[in-house]
Amino acid sequence: MEKRDILKINRQFLLLTRQLAQDGKAAELMTGLPRSVIDKIANLDMDEIEELAETVGISLYTLRLTDPAFSRLIQMPRDAKSTYAEATLVSNGRVGATFP
Repeated sequence: MEKRDILKINRQFLLLTRQLAQDGKAAELMTGLPRSVIDKIANLDMDEIEELAETVGISLYTLRLTDPAFSRLIQMPRDAKSTYAEATLVSNGRVGATFP
């Protein structure tokens, strides 16, 4: 992955997190970040977001499904994937938990 791709992904992820910070639990579900980190990102201004996106050097976004959960997800019918992915993330109250 090229550096400019990482910059774009990070910028979008930080902006999305900042926007979702107002939506209670939605930010934690969508980003996988703890509330304390979400609150810090919510307080960043555009210059701080841009600097962080440019300088971190690695993608801040990660896939949060386990290998078995992801394997089940890709085999599911199209209309069931969203529900399954969300249920997988919130099952047992923790991100990345598997859902039978």
